[in-house]
Amino acid sequence: MERIIDVLVISLIIIVVIILYRLLLKRLSKDKVNMESFCTLYSLEKNPVEGEVEFYFVSPDMIKVEFSIWKDQEKMVELRNDYFKKGGHIIRFDSQSLPDGEYFFGLVTASQRTIKRFRIKNN
Repeated sequence: MERIIDVLVISLIIIVVIILYRLLLKRLSKDKVNMESFCTLYSLEKNPVEGEVEFYFVSPDMIKVEFSIWKDQEKMVELRNDYFKKGGHIIRFDSQSLPDGEYFFGLVTASQRTIKRFRIKNN
């Protein structure tokens, strides 16, 4: 009889631990970031670039996007600052308007800033 009580107590403790663990997981996942609501910015096919460059990103929904090129922390060129529909978008840029060197391209929305590095080598 005493052995049965021990087994029941251990089983009850295991069940309580499992329930508490599941509650903890549920609580921690509440503030999880929904990645499906962010734009996806793709890397360039060719790096370093020369001449005309095509930047490509995908918007999950109608969203206002500022697409720019930076050198260090300084904004060099703002290519677009518009609302974009859901889907893929290409932004073209003539790299000859900037001197050769290391730059960053990227997009900024109300809830996101995504940047990628690239090199311009026209000469």
